[in-house]
Amino acid sequence: MPLFRSWFKTADVADRLGVSGLASDEANLLAELDLGPMVDAETRLLSHAPSSAAEAACLLEIVRQNITDAGRSDSLDMRALEAVQSWLADLAVGGTGPAMERLLQPRG
Repeated sequence: MPLFRSWFKTADVADRLGVSGLASDEANLLAELDLGPMVDAETRLLSHAPSSAAEAACLLEIVRQNITDAGRSDSLDMRALEAVQSWLADLAVGGTGPAMERLLQPRG
């Protein structure tokens, strides 16, 4: 999930430098960067109503990372989201440990 944040940071750098300036350098991957699909994917994910606890926890992970970039200075928003995410993981798979790790572990 940090990939979204990385791509948006890269897009910001490209915007600040000006894509036209980057296009003259064939070795620069930013010249060909098209973040439209990532923007659309995140928009769809954030607009999606989860149909399971696992989907809800994954959606909260995206929101949590977005808030990390510009959230409250006291981190209460982060702690609240993590509490909901953990609760949802408990309902979905049980166990102990970080919610996303529990949700993404293969089941046997």
